[in-house]
Amino acid sequence: MVNWIGDRISIQDKDQITTIVIEPVRVWWKEIFLTLWVAGFTFVGLVMIYMLMTDFSSLQYDVAPTNEDIRNQIIYAVVFLSFWAYFEYKTLKALLWYRFGKELVRIDGDGFTLKKSILSYGKANRFFFENMKDFQQRIEEETSFSNFFENAYWAMGSDAIVFNHQKKKISFGRRVDSKSARLLVRLIDDRIKKQIKRKK
Repeated sequence: MVNWIGDRISIQDKDQITTIVIEPVRVWWKEIFLTLWVAGFTFVGLVMIYMLMTDFSSLQYDVAPTNEDIRNQIIYAVVFLSFWAYFEYKTLKALLWYRFGKELVRIDGDGFTLKKSILSYGKANRFFFENMKDFQQRIEEETSFSNFFENAYWAMGSDAIVFNHQKKKISFGRRVDSKSARLLVRLIDDRIKKQIKRKK
């Protein structure tokens, strides 16, 4: 039997294994605008790459450019493409995430497995209970710039749940609201305790 926390988090307990699937936030009109934006942004970047690769020789000038003009244009193109590549990666990855992504959590007798996948591609990370500490909901300042930047629709969003694993912070639960995150932390904490108790 599948249970739900909100409309994005499904939980299934079967054969003493708990499987949790967290679906991304989907807002159809925002997805359409993001798709159009990514398409236009990609086109502009490809045009700039073409111009850079052809050394601007295909352009027609009323006055022949000097070497300094061409050098300045190349510098501008390289700087532009650096910013373009960063935002192209962020927005394309976000678009693929909204369309085809999900987070998978599996709790069994030995440990906790976490996988963030797009089109089933993604690395599954395994964590053993004895190395996991401070499982909790992440508290963020709503007015902070980093929180606003990470949770803009063209970004994938920040994670709502964190824990420590061998002095390293691990997080998951992208864009999960505060209430759902609180319920999910309780559920995972309960399942982990049951698994540890069962092993003893």
